[in-house]
Amino acid sequence: MSVGSLLVQSATRFPDKVAVVVEDGNITYRQLNEAANRLAHGLSGLGVKKGTKAAMFLGNCLEWPEIYFALSKIGAIVVPINFRLLGRELIHIISHSDSEIVFLDERTSNILEDVRHELGQVRHFIMVKDPPSAWCLSLSSLKEGASHEEPEILIDGEAPHTISYTSGTTSLPKGAVLTNLNVQIGHAFMTTVEFGVTRDDVFLVTTPLCQRIGWGKLVNSVGLGCKLVILPSFDYGRAMELVEREGVTIMSIIPTIGRMLLHAPDLESYNVSSLRMFFVTGETFPMEVKKGLSKRFPHVQLASYFAQTEAGLVTILFPEDILRKPGSVGVPFVGLEVKVVDEEMNEVPVGESGEIIARSYRPGTFGIMKEYYKDPTANQETFWGDWIRTGDLGRMDGEGHFYILDRKKDMIISGGFNIYSKEVESVLEGHPKVLEAAVIGIPDRDYGEAVMAFVVLRKNQEATQEEIIEFCRSRMASYKKPKTVKFMDSLPRNTVGKVLKYQLKEKGV
Repeated sequence: MSVGSLLVQSATRFPDKVAVVVEDGNITYRQLNEAANRLAHGLSGLGVKKGTKAAMFLGNCLEWPEIYFALSKIGAIVVPINFRLLGRELIHIISHSDSEIVFLDERTSNILEDVRHELGQVRHFIMVKDPPSAWCLSLSSLKEGASHEEPEILIDGEAPHTISYTSGTTSLPKGAVLTNLNVQIGHAFMTTVEFGVTRDDVFLVTTPLCQRIGWGKLVNSVGLGCKLVILPSFDYGRAMELVEREGVTIMSIIPTIGRMLLHAPDLESYNVSSLRMFFVTGETFPMEVKKGLSKRFPHVQLASYFAQTEAGLVTILFPEDILRKPGSVGVPFVGLEVKVVDEEMNEVPVGESGEIIARSYRPGTFGIMKEYYKDPTANQETFWGDWIRTGDLGRMDGEGHFYILDRKKDMIISGGFNIYSKEVESVLEGHPKVLEAAVIGIPDRDYGEAVMAFVVLRKNQEATQEEIIEFCRSRMASYKKPKTVKFMDSLPRNTVGKVLKYQLKEKGV
């Protein structure tokens, strides 16, 4: 069973139901399936077949689901690329993934035009809108005259479906190879079991479809026969209008969007009664934002989860535990084993810290990726038998709830003491003048490393470095407090809200 079969089933069951809504139109399940079939046949005519890598370098649009499922139906491997990427990172992903086909829109074609000569392995660039650039084919020309019947191609569940590149917060992105089973189980089935999503739900996609949090909602929605509402980019007013007009029931929100919802002055002017659940995800979600959302949207349940590109869904924090277990990322998803281990891979006692590892049968058959693409060193470092090392440091409490303390690479060692950056950030964000904060380790002559804090103040607030440091000194062990503080207008983040600490390190040297 392939990912493409999810669309076939929903088109059979709900042919006239609206599948996808965008600002300028919508498409039913029958229409989406037939469009995907025509494109699949057109791509086959170009020589696209099982195993061909095809990069999707375009923003959120109605064509995104069509292309995604067309590639899925013929066994091509989808390579979603963040449409905001530029330069070496963009070239790296297209080249490293061996993409032979690249789908573009008007904006991304302008980005690629000057560097396409460096992408010798690409056979065809395909523009989603007419007229295409002189060096691109058009999507419409590939579909013209093509059959709308199903491609007769058998695809194995363990065959690669996606190469999803990591966010690259500390280094160049690595390509996580996800199989058809990974995608189906991790998105179409696990969320149904644990979150109680049904075909009557309406999703609003608030993040780019190129990220797993985005295309995962596409798979979840199509797999169940839901309606999916797509924003080209997040705009608070437009999002609330769509919630009201389309009867949106579920929104995934990262901390940045959560803060927008909290501070919006005109929320009462929109009818948001259809909303029933927020998936609060992305980086560690601040507790004060969760509390604020619970107060401002009393009829909406909050659920959160700990997930990775490589490991899929790892733990879930149920609505009833959101406020009861502050700081927790929840308990293991059904079908997963999760534990905390030391450097020798021995499980540590309850309450002690170590690295979080997870297992769900054989890699590539449940939620955990098959491997990193063309990276044997990273595979050796990441897998321990069937277990995947998440790279996150954490602990487990007596009720089996897990807590993330830090990324292993972000832990600061000062004078022989381990300092978890998230602990320091939590204290900093408890300051009444601080909106958000991030910390890194910087070289220190005496202690090896010292803590440097980057702080964004609340609107119309002023503070000094000494004031912030003294606030931390009074609330934590002295060796954990920041040695220096830098004030910023905003923190650099990727499209799913993760702070790009490598950029902070560049500012800290």
